[in-house]
Amino acid sequence: MIPRSVSLIFFLLFLVPEIATVSALIMAKPNCKDTCGNISIPFPFGIGTGCSMNDWFSVDCNKTTADSPSRAFLSRINMEVLEISIRYGNSMVRVNSPIISSGCSGRGANISIDMTGSPFAFSSSNIFIARGCNNRALLNRIEPEIVGCTSTCGANNLTRSSAEGKENSNCSGNNCCQTRIPSSLQVFSASLGNAEHPNDQGSNQCKVAFIVEDEWFWNNISSPEEVHYMQYVPVILNWFMYYGTDIPEGVENSDAMYCRRPLNLSSGGSDLRTVTLYSNSTTCCCRYGYEGNPYLPHGCTGMIRTRLM
Repeated sequence: MIPRSVSLIFFLLFLVPEIATVSALIMAKPNCKDTCGNISIPFPFGIGTGCSMNDWFSVDCNKTTADSPSRAFLSRINMEVLEISIRYGNSMVRVNSPIISSGCSGRGANISIDMTGSPFAFSSSNIFIARGCNNRALLNRIEPEIVGCTSTCGANNLTRSSAEGKENSNCSGNNCCQTRIPSSLQVFSASLGNAEHPNDQGSNQCKVAFIVEDEWFWNNISSPEEVHYMQYVPVILNWFMYYGTDIPEGVENSDAMYCRRPLNLSSGGSDLRTVTLYSNSTTCCCRYGYEGNPYLPHGCTGMIRTRLM
């Protein structure tokens, strides 16, 4: 009688991995760089002529000095790239966004962001934050909406507490205030002024305002004063493609990949900015059991499977 343990070994030997034709996953177009420094640059983004879907997805890979690391920038909007994701449901690019200031010594000129006409928009994963005594900060160029917040003088009110195993943060007006940004926002410009407050202190002190990735801010900033010494903070941009125009030839629904049908938006259910931006937009993915880049022809490749001999 064959021992049970030996029988199990024989059975496992019959389970042989069937490996589909997978070498290194191809993420960029042929003859195009797929990295800049330690940043992966997957298509539809690309470095160099003919390597991106269009000019909006073009990436510059630069060095400030011969010994400095390479840095990636979105060419058309000149924002430094920190990460690019083409995952379905998470098509995003993380970039550095400028901090706007007033009355702060040693800071350069304020820089605004205008992505109008581009396939990029600020994600709802970002928040608008203002810091400084008597600071009334308002987002510009979002009429007819009025979005902003007011931070007044007082003790540092950026606190952390633990509840049900999760960390909660508060920045609710005392030296620091926050608010959600409008949906489908493509412009960042802010005005900083003095709030009408009974304790009118700090009118001429340093004031700052910025859009920032929500999770990053609460995980990395322990005191509001820290941002006074920063020029940029990370934000998340959603990106998308237009059905029937951006989807390259050879990329279509198949056993390996899938492109979501265009969003059917109407002004009755969404604000005009969202309707204008996302109507006829789409994103693609590799189907279950495949991986790779769905935006390249035949870019989704079969993963390792197991079969019985």
